[in-house]
Amino acid sequence: MRNIVTLLFLLLITYCSYGQKIIPLYNGETPQGNELLTLEERVRMDDNNEIVTIRNVSMPTLTVIQPKEENNRGTALIICPGGGFQGLAYQQEGTATAKWCVENGITAFILKYRLMPFPYPELDQAEPSQRDSLFKKFVHLAVADGLEAIKYVRSHASEYEVDPARIGIVGYSAGGTLVGSVAHIYTPESRPDFVVPIYAYCGAMLGDEVPVDAPPMFLAWAADDQIASGNPELYDKWKKAGKSIEMHSFYSGGHGFSVLKQNKPSDRWPELFLDWMEFQGFIK
Repeated sequence: MRNIVTLLFLLLITYCSYGQKIIPLYNGETPQGNELLTLEERVRMDDNNEIVTIRNVSMPTLTVIQPKEENNRGTALIICPGGGFQGLAYQQEGTATAKWCVENGITAFILKYRLMPFPYPELDQAEPSQRDSLFKKFVHLAVADGLEAIKYVRSHASEYEVDPARIGIVGYSAGGTLVGSVAHIYTPESRPDFVVPIYAYCGAMLGDEVPVDAPPMFLAWAADDQIASGNPELYDKWKKAGKSIEMHSFYSGGHGFSVLKQNKPSDRWPELFLDWMEFQGFIK
């Protein structure tokens, strides 16, 4: 059995047709907690054979997309797409963000993290007040994957020509839940250098206290997005703890704006984020 796992691990560490390197987390071994995940992974592709959405993830991976060597600014950004904990909006929030990263000289790592099963009848039948407790039964698995991803990138920083002190993590919606949780419960080995929850869903976020060495945080959300209504409280929490934080609440943009252009105020957030990273010294 171990030989089969090793073979699969070697096969997964490869380059796809777009030059993306796919890395299985946990060395390709089955991670703890997978007894909760029994459904087969499902991937939906578009007409160009690109991944649109993924469901029922049980074996997490990182997909690495590097900028051209002459444009590499030495910063890594781990990308956590959203999808309501039951899917990953891989194209809209994963590959679109990775493209923006490499265009700006940032090495992108798209995290395919573990999800709750889909379908999950218990969630469909739950009252709104009960949904967060159901989410939290599985969010800890996604958060463990986020922490493992940070450790992997830092331990392989020289391989990807990134500074081990300039590793950030960005997440959208449910991916923002993951990122906000990581910002609360990391270890010294898995501490991100900066965290970027974007229109994060805060109801299922793990962790209560702001760590003493909490990383700088950049928040962005739209005021017409009720799913992200908990973001101001997260901002206040970091600020009251005396930690570095910047928040942009846009008049409009809705939920799921990612780095896409909608001709709305939220379109400006990537530019503001780039300025913030430069000011903080995370890109040079």
